[in-house]
This record gives sequence, C-alpha cells and structure tokens, in this order.
Amino acid sequence: MSTRLEKAILSALIYADIFDYPLTIKEIGKYLIQFKIQSASWRTKFKITAKDLEFIKYKNSFYYLIGRENIIKTRREREQWSVEKIKKADKISHILKFIPTVRLIGITGALAVNNSKEEDDIDLLIITKRGLLWTTRFLVTIICELINVRRRPDDKETNNKICLNMFLDEDHLSIPSKERDLFSAHEVLQMRPVYNKDKTYEKFLQENLWVREYLPNGLNIKNQKSSASWRIKSTIKKSKILLPFIEKVLKNFQLWYMENRRTTEVISDEVIRFHPEDARVWVMKKYKQKVSSYFLP
Repeated sequence: MSTRLEKAILSALIYADIFDYPLTIKEIGKYLIQFKIQSASWRTKFKITAKDLEFIKYKNSFYYLIGRENIIKTRREREQWSVEKIKKADKISHILKFIPTVRLIGITGALAVNNSKEEDDIDLLIITKRGLLWTTRFLVTIICELINVRRRPDDKETNNKICLNMFLDEDHLSIPSKERDLFSAHEVLQMRPVYNKDKTYEKFLQENLWVREYLPNGLNIKNQKSSASWRIKSTIKKSKILLPFIEKVLKNFQLWYMENRRTTEVISDEVIRFHPEDARVWVMKKYKQKVSSYFLP
C-alpha cells in the first residue's frame, strides 16, 4: 500500500467483508478507517485510486475484495430478510415507548444495517431514565414476555425474537475507555434509533465523539425527529419518593433471578449488557488477521 487513502479503502472493505457485506461508494466514504475526507471531490480521487488496487473489484454499485463477488447476492438476500424484522422492531417499539422511563430504543447488530440472516433475532438497545435502569428493564422484559416476543437464553428458535441485550442509563452513555476500538465505533455509528425521546440519540452520539479516532467521516450529528411524549408527568412527580425504593426492590429481584445464569455479562446500575458471546473478540481478531494477510501495517 503506497498511500493512506489506499490503506483506508482496503481496511474498510476488509472489515465489512467479515460480515459478508460489500460496500457502496457512499458507505466506503462513511467507514474509511482513520482517514479524514477533506474535499467534496474525493469520489473522483477514490475511483481513480480504487482502479489501481488489485485486491478490490466493483460490480452492481458495490465494491468488494477480489474473489468475494458472491457477497453481493448475500447482501441482497439479507436486505429482504431484514425488512420483516425492521417492521417487527418498529411494532414492538410502539408498545415499549409507553413505558414512562424509556428514553430511546435502538436496533443494533446486523439488523441495524439490514444485514440479518433469516434465522437472526432482533437486538435492541434501551436507554433509560436516570436512576431507573432496573425498573425499566423489568417493565420491558415483562411486556416482551406477555406478548411472547422475548428471546430467552435457552431458546433454540431465535428468528424474529427480541433480544434485550443492552440497557444504558441516560447519564452513562459513553462507551468505557477499555472498549473503545474499531468494533465499538462501528456499533455506535450503525445503531438505528426507532424511538428517540428528548434527543437522547443526539446525546448518545455527543458522549461518544471518540469514534472519530477510528471512523472520522461517520459521525454526522443531526437533530433526529424526537418522538412524542407518552409520560404522565404528574404520576411520575408523585412517585419520586417511591421510585428509588421500587428500583432497589426490582434490582435485587432481578439479580436474584439471574444469579445462577450469569456468565460474562456486564451488570451495574448504569449498564446491563447481556450477550452469550462478545462479538468484539472474534471480530477484531479476524480483522487483524485479514489486515495482516494484505500486508497492511
């Protein structure tokens, strides 16, 4: 690789290739790794540069690594499978938004970029009112159980099930320093809000400006449409004395319930993150291996 742009282009395609995901020129611009676009005419420069890269091919508006033309078909298929899942996520969000302590509901993972497999579940991130993370999780979980959409740890059939894999307190939106890497930067930028109360999504992005270190062109903070308020303010106000007590009771109950089920989850009063496997580990390992195979430093 002779230029920084060449390295950035190839690195972006290598990362996307891990997920069988070819990129459009617009997506490459957004996900260029550690390369800041300085000119509006960068596309012309990109096309000239891409032609000189022997490892990159182009077809049907997509760029991909040589020998990986088949992932164009894969992406198209997954886009179709994602349509129904997005509709279901929207439908569930319309129910969950009635919980007064929910501030944001976001789609994460493969579905956030329409890249879900047919058998995949639906990963949701929930941001909660400050100090009421455990109460919110309890209410969200109960509702998803009642309407029979929640994915349980021992479920064999996960297609279109709702995986409540992350809850964040609205005062603790920044990704921890030890977890800030290329994987997390992608996850932050790809998160797809389906319910956004009081500009919580914008606050989430502002708290994670560090992503620019890895993906300097991806963060474009705009005022998303803020969802209508469903909170009953008088009820919340009257309940302020009781809420800390309720939060403590529901926290203790949930910790007791999950006591014999815990493995590698992250659990605190600011964040609850459940996932059977930490994708960061295998994704970053594979990325580094692929980068090395293309002789990138």
